[in-house]
Amino acid sequence: MADIVQLEGDIFQVDLRECGYEGRTAGYFVRGSGGWALVETGPASSAGVVREAAAQLGIEPEQLKYIAVTHIHIDHAGGLGVLARHFPGAGLVVHPKGARHMIDPSRLIAGALQVWGEEKMRQYGDIVPVEEGRVLHAVEGAVLDLGDRKIEVWETPGHSKNHVCYYDAATGGLFSGDAAGVYSPGLSQRLRRPVLRPATPAPDFNGEQMFSSLLRIAASEIKQIYFTHFGAGRPPRLLVENIIGQLTVFMHMGRQCLQQGGGAREAADALAAVMRRYARFGLLEEEDVPAGMDGRMAQEWDFMVGMTKLSAQGIVQYLAKTSG
Repeated sequence: MADIVQLEGDIFQVDLRECGYEGRTAGYFVRGSGGWALVETGPASSAGVVREAAAQLGIEPEQLKYIAVTHIHIDHAGGLGVLARHFPGAGLVVHPKGARHMIDPSRLIAGALQVWGEEKMRQYGDIVPVEEGRVLHAVEGAVLDLGDRKIEVWETPGHSKNHVCYYDAATGGLFSGDAAGVYSPGLSQRLRRPVLRPATPAPDFNGEQMFSSLLRIAASEIKQIYFTHFGAGRPPRLLVENIIGQLTVFMHMGRQCLQQGGGAREAADALAAVMRRYARFGLLEEEDVPAGMDGRMAQEWDFMVGMTKLSAQGIVQYLAKTSG
């Protein structure tokens, strides 16, 4: 059975079990009087989980009005084409800068293969093209109409050029994709402090745009954040301020690493080491996974700390392009 958590306001969080991992990537079914929406598909290999969750919730294929993705990275949108075939009446909501890569995913696949390698891409599953005529452009102010509830598109670039968030007025919640970072509810509860990190991958990370998007979110009236990675988090302002603070520190450290010389690769390695130490604040253990953490908790820790190299590369690449 699919792992479904019912949240307030007829929102159903589904653990997409990305590549077999629990608690890493979530999709959200949202119910309105005029039909359902799905926010985030996960990779193509998660399509079966989504179909199973829809069946458990009693959602007939014709009842799904929208499939919306925050951006086209394959852990968020890789399953769009597969699920479009199962839900033939759903509009496919994608930012215009990303839509062309879902219609013809050849460049998307080639770029992801270069980053992740063949084995990881096999785990993600085959990306299927979508029909151009079904694509709805996710642009600023566009609305997903579910009858008694409206979900508004906010353009939030920074993590990627084609990133958007979806604001649900019914709950005051924001489906944040990667704009507000990666959140670990289990570690947050265990360590009694918010555990999250900014997501700043190469090659699309743009620091100025990410700060602008984060400040917009922080100044808004949202009541909770629905993280794709992973789950509902609150209070939202505290979480976003934490991400803004981390990003400020990491950008400063990245400049220092570049100024030390040795090239971008060496600077990224140095920054990644600093970021890993930073993530361990408040912990004394030096092991890859702190003592006493196993199972899902260890997986959450690995996702928090294990992606620092990719994030460091994005920061250093951005700083190298914009310095001087």
